[in-house]
Amino acid sequence: MAPVEPYPPDWEDDERMSFLFSAFKQSRDVNSADWDSKMSFWVSMILRYSQSQGLLSVTLRQLQTEFTRKGSIPLGLPTVIQEMVRQGTLQRESDFVSGVTSGWLAWSIRQLVIRPLRWTAGTVLGIQISPDEALVIPEVVKKWAELLLKRYPSSSLNSLPVLREKDVQSLWAEICPNPSSLNLVLLQLQRDKKICVLEKGEEKLMKFLQEGMGQVTPIGDTDVGIYELRKCEKLLSERLESACEESDKLKMDALSCKRLGNKHQALRCLRRRKLAERRVTELQNKLDTVQGILERISAAETDRKVVAAYDVGVSALRLAMKDVNLEKAESLVDQIQEFCDLQDDVSQTLSGASVNDIDIDSDDLERELDDILKNVSDQLDLPDVPTTPIISLPQHPSIFERDRDGSQQDDRSHLRYAPQPVLQ
Repeated sequence: MAPVEPYPPDWEDDERMSFLFSAFKQSRDVNSADWDSKMSFWVSMILRYSQSQGLLSVTLRQLQTEFTRKGSIPLGLPTVIQEMVRQGTLQRESDFVSGVTSGWLAWSIRQLVIRPLRWTAGTVLGIQISPDEALVIPEVVKKWAELLLKRYPSSSLNSLPVLREKDVQSLWAEICPNPSSLNLVLLQLQRDKKICVLEKGEEKLMKFLQEGMGQVTPIGDTDVGIYELRKCEKLLSERLESACEESDKLKMDALSCKRLGNKHQALRCLRRRKLAERRVTELQNKLDTVQGILERISAAETDRKVVAAYDVGVSALRLAMKDVNLEKAESLVDQIQEFCDLQDDVSQTLSGASVNDIDIDSDDLERELDDILKNVSDQLDLPDVPTTPIISLPQHPSIFERDRDGSQQDDRSHLRYAPQPVLQ
């Protein structure tokens, strides 16, 4: 989330700030325009300051300290806090937490309300409130919750069905450096049914909403089992890596002892290396077994999704074919064929009709055609058709012949062409 400048340009205007730092009138009816202008400024100021600092909750004392200007504090901040609480722009932590009903509720209260409250004579909305009591800003909490929820699918934690509290803390640290605000964000996500929290022993497991689903499903035994298997896989991988490193180290120690002539110590190193290799084999077998179980669980989950997709497809097909049966289809086909035959009959009838139909004898038409062909033949003086093959003989100039006076002619009348023999 981009940082927001907490102080507006009016902050440098002494005359304007003198009015804004003054106390509110006892009643808004005295001057509603000034009252609303001052209230709007400080509400916007508090929200801007919270966003710029990444704060999801504030206290009255904190705001008074932060907004001190030239030794003066805003006298109307208690009234602003009172109005913001009345409108729901601010909420007491106890009221914010009470919206979440789960076994995690008691833990949330212990984590959030960590400071003992010292009650003062000042009242807000008719109830006592301490200047050090934290007031949650729901608008900012919702924005950060949406940002965390959008960040989860693109993170490396997306492949894990269940996350530990430390995993979520690492994801939150990349977004906001303020770790104390994470609990409020998680409470907001839990209230919106975007995450599910389960306290298991000393660990707190969390499950985020998956893409394409309306709300998160509760953490079940399968999720806990997969979590335990992945935890075991990680432990076995670490021990396997340590055993491999130990085996390599013992091999190097044996070679070093051999070079120094300490054969007995070299044999001891090789004996320990054999034990390490045996431990490597055992750990590798266990790791393969755990990974095989995880792969089968993943395949079973894929099969479950495929079966669910088949079920949806069959339901959709059944709904689409609800009003269709074989008898109805055959009836429609017969009707189509009947109308096609009718159309063919109509087309044939229309094409057979002619305007001014005259009865003409076909024999008369043939005799007329013969007469036309005969007249055309008489008008054309054509040679007889040859009965023998025609052979074309190419002509080539034989030699240049000179006139009697021995001069060469410029024109080509002196050329003589001699026929070339034709190869039969």
